[in-house]
Amino acid sequence: MNYFTPVLRCEVEGIAETQWLGSGMDAKMDMSDNPSNEVTGFRVRRSPRLVDRCLNVMVRISGSVPVFFVILAGLLTWALLGIRFGNLSIWIASISDVQAILCYVFDSFIMRQLLRQYSEQRDAIVELRSRSHSHQRMLANIKRKLGQDGIHQVAEKCNVETFEPKDYSLHSQGPLARGIMHSAQAFGHVLSSLLFWVCVVIWLGFGPHCSWSDRWQLYINDATSALMILVFAFLACLRERYADYSSTSLDAIFRLDSTLEMKLRCLTKDDLPNPMVADPPPKENILQVVIFYYADIVGTLVGLVFLVLVVIAWAAVGPVLHYDSNWWLLIGTYAGLVGLFDSFVLRNVQSKANRYIKRQMTMVLSADAALLTELSLATDNRAGSSAQRPSLSQRVSRRMDAVTSHVLMVMAGFLLTIGCVVTSSAMKWSLTGQLISNVPPSIIETFFMLILINGQNDAEASVHGDLDDLYHRRQRLLSFTQHAKELLEVHGQSDIATMAAS
Repeated sequence: MNYFTPVLRCEVEGIAETQWLGSGMDAKMDMSDNPSNEVTGFRVRRSPRLVDRCLNVMVRISGSVPVFFVILAGLLTWALLGIRFGNLSIWIASISDVQAILCYVFDSFIMRQLLRQYSEQRDAIVELRSRSHSHQRMLANIKRKLGQDGIHQVAEKCNVETFEPKDYSLHSQGPLARGIMHSAQAFGHVLSSLLFWVCVVIWLGFGPHCSWSDRWQLYINDATSALMILVFAFLACLRERYADYSSTSLDAIFRLDSTLEMKLRCLTKDDLPNPMVADPPPKENILQVVIFYYADIVGTLVGLVFLVLVVIAWAAVGPVLHYDSNWWLLIGTYAGLVGLFDSFVLRNVQSKANRYIKRQMTMVLSADAALLTELSLATDNRAGSSAQRPSLSQRVSRRMDAVTSHVLMVMAGFLLTIGCVVTSSAMKWSLTGQLISNVPPSIIETFFMLILINGQNDAEASVHGDLDDLYHRRQRLLSFTQHAKELLEVHGQSDIATMAAS
């Protein structure tokens, strides 16, 4: 019997596609040639389930640049229509409903987006580790042929070479996509979060003047509704742009990695396949595991099915409640409360996924560093060498990130959600009672989404720095292989494998 296992609790196994040389050949492969038609790039594993493939397409569309601008145009239209209908309570309540439902849907989409990208990155790292084992084995063979003096001669030539970084990512994006990626720095800045809370304090300051009325509460509910839709759509679009950026980077690294494997096999006549590598999930406490199960349910969009059922029930009770403002707020209250808790879960799962990927990437980089050291090659980090001491803003953001992503914060979010439900129930779900379950969740969820953008920016900066280091180190290993081949030919020790004549 197969049991359901969350994505973050699965063990991953992978084998890098072996660059076979063939057998019974006469023609030697010229190692100065780049066998671009032979090497393997980065390939995302295709899900065997049709429903998963369809959901992934839906998520990609929701994070596309056109969809983001359609939502932005919708917000501007809503603002203009508000001049005419802004004083109607039903108008305000209905806009709140639209916001809550849209954000509820984006909650599910972003969770699936996060889990999908985590799986893709994990698969890629496992394959890099698999091919790395073969590189180590073949380079050990070359070391024995070269001897210590030969290694130092080759290393001296390699260490004086300069390698230009390959511009394989950012410029593959369109101008609008690049604009979104650059705008993320402003959205995710700690000052944006501070400005948000300044606006909330100003709204609270008008409370006595407005007699703490329902209308006063609806004002902030409207404002946060618009901001939340914008942030959710922006985050979904940003994540897809970062995913494209990373996929293009990984493809360039995989092609360089495959070329290195091919040339090492030509030089050593090694025909052993790349080994299987398994990556077990990190150990976590029971509470964190329960959160992972819930995140997987949200990410499989089961929550959207419940939303459809709730919308049907909500529409059915409309005549009973005479379609008044209380009725209009009901669906928004449900979606808002679920979205509130989901925002805590999203924040936690994003942080965990980023830590797992960083831990696995560190394993690859550590293996590379050890290999370069054995070959007397420079192990400078491009990302590390250019890194500066984090600014005050970055330190505050990272501290805020650590606090808001803690597992206990998820429990606090759950208790807050229950508290809103109890309070609204005690007030018999009147307009004021429903606003209690709308306004605080809306404010908190918006803040968490701003923090989510900051966490995404920080994590992506780290990943892209690591990818740059991976590419640079493979350039150096490829250079070492080329110079080693030349030295062995001079001393008549080269034993280059032959390729089949086409």
